[in-house]
Amino acid sequence: MRGTITVALLCLAFISCGKSDGASSVVAAFSTAISDSSYQEAWSLITPESRHRYDSTVAVLHEFGWIESEAAVTSLAGNMTEEDFLSLTGENIFVRMVSVSEDVHNLSTRIKSANYPDSLIGVVVVRTDDGLQEIIVRKIGGEWLIDLTSLTPPVEGG
Repeated sequence: MRGTITVALLCLAFISCGKSDGASSVVAAFSTAISDSSYQEAWSLITPESRHRYDSTVAVLHEFGWIESEAAVTSLAGNMTEEDFLSLTGENIFVRMVSVSEDVHNLSTRIKSANYPDSLIGVVVVRTDDGLQEIIVRKIGGEWLIDLTSLTPPVEGG
């Protein structure tokens, strides 16, 4: 009986630890949002710095104008009209980019580990078909958010 209680307590502790792991949870939520085509939800799960990169990309494209940017925009975010281009925002280009990318829809939710170098940074390692991939997650304003600015390809054979 005592062994059963110990196993039950260990299982309960393990389950509660898994649920309280904010870094892993946000990685899983991001992957789920992408696979469910909930792109605005995925956008809300990335850091302000990551959002800024998309905003900056759009600002540069707008600076060059439609004629000079059409080919780049099409390769990044699929076909669009000049009207679509003129109203393009960082969030819009993120949504368009992830919606047209086949690779993005195959994000892994197979979390191998999560560690915390400090109280504001988490490193979540996921298993992908190409190997292990580290995803940096930052705690900003009490919320865990994915840092896409630090994303690198999976380590092959990991």
